[in-house]
Amino acid sequence: MFKKILVLMIFFLMSRAEAGTWSPELRVGLMSDVKQVTLEVSAPCVMINAAKGNVVKKIPAGEKFIVAFNELKFNAIEIRPEKISLNDLRTTIDGKEYYGGVTANKEKNSLTIINLVPIEEYLRGVVSKEMSPSYPLEALKAQTVAARSFALKNRGRHVKDGYDVCASTHCQVYIGVAKFDSVDKAVDETRGEVLVYKEKLIDTNFHADSGGMTEDVGDVWGTATPYLVAVREIVQLTAQPWTVKVTAKDFSSRFGENFGDVKEIKLSKLTVGKPANDRTSSGRVKSAQLVGTKKTVTITGNDLRRKFSLPSTLFDMSFDGNEIIFTGFGRGHGVGMSQVGARDYAGSGWSYEKILAHYYNGSKLKKLY
Repeated sequence: MFKKILVLMIFFLMSRAEAGTWSPELRVGLMSDVKQVTLEVSAPCVMINAAKGNVVKKIPAGEKFIVAFNELKFNAIEIRPEKISLNDLRTTIDGKEYYGGVTANKEKNSLTIINLVPIEEYLRGVVSKEMSPSYPLEALKAQTVAARSFALKNRGRHVKDGYDVCASTHCQVYIGVAKFDSVDKAVDETRGEVLVYKEKLIDTNFHADSGGMTEDVGDVWGTATPYLVAVREIVQLTAQPWTVKVTAKDFSSRFGENFGDVKEIKLSKLTVGKPANDRTSSGRVKSAQLVGTKKTVTITGNDLRRKFSLPSTLFDMSFDGNEIIFTGFGRGHGVGMSQVGARDYAGSGWSYEKILAHYYNGSKLKKLY
């Protein structure tokens, strides 16, 4: 145990060797249920038996090698740089380049591949995918702080899988190495900054476009949170409305034979920011009544969104006898920061601090490192 702690301390100190470059390390799940991976590192590395912390192999830079389930002698191995800091290492995994090193966990019949990455480098591969690098710098900064806060708040979300966060929309989309000057600038100029509420990290949910007003988190996921409440957009947004049309036959078929054919839809008219019995405080659909020839069904707005792949739940529904027509605004769940809103606020001269204060009620910026 002492040997393992000593090795880990050495690598920790190595990662801090260059003043101002250290940041917390994340374990990002990249792949599961794989039999082998081909790896290549940009600098000399060591392979460590994760259970004991001892070095079992040295790996030269630029040489491809395979980690295979059938040949791996340990339950888990880590590949870390031998001399440079982790944030300067690049590891290519099956042809895709990632920041930092890698862990391979041996499961029952396969491997789970995990990226060991300092969070500031991780953010470069998140922000460039979650928001267009062409957006104004202050919007990119707001996105960076939100992404950093979310990652640190949700660190350990996938602990049962052996890592902190995944690389998909369940957590945040992470694409590995991404080279955009605008994103690098946003990450570097907000280094270590997070959002807190009463000195605790917050869940900084975000979405593509609020459609004019964000949503109260309690109306989406059932638990009220003081910093994730519905707020009106106070700058005219440039996002466009959307329309989705579904034939009456196709619509009816989604509710089973016992529903019959759709006859009528009961849903109050949408006015953004006006609540109703069947709408939330922002105007999003809570539920709608669908009257069929055999049965009447009450369905939530979220279920309608999933069934018909709707961009959001901020919509009206109409029925002309042949088609069901969904007409709505916004894209995404509506909770937290609107990325289109951040873009337009930044274009109107808002700072990233002001953008974040608008979307995360009562939160404060805090520099962690």
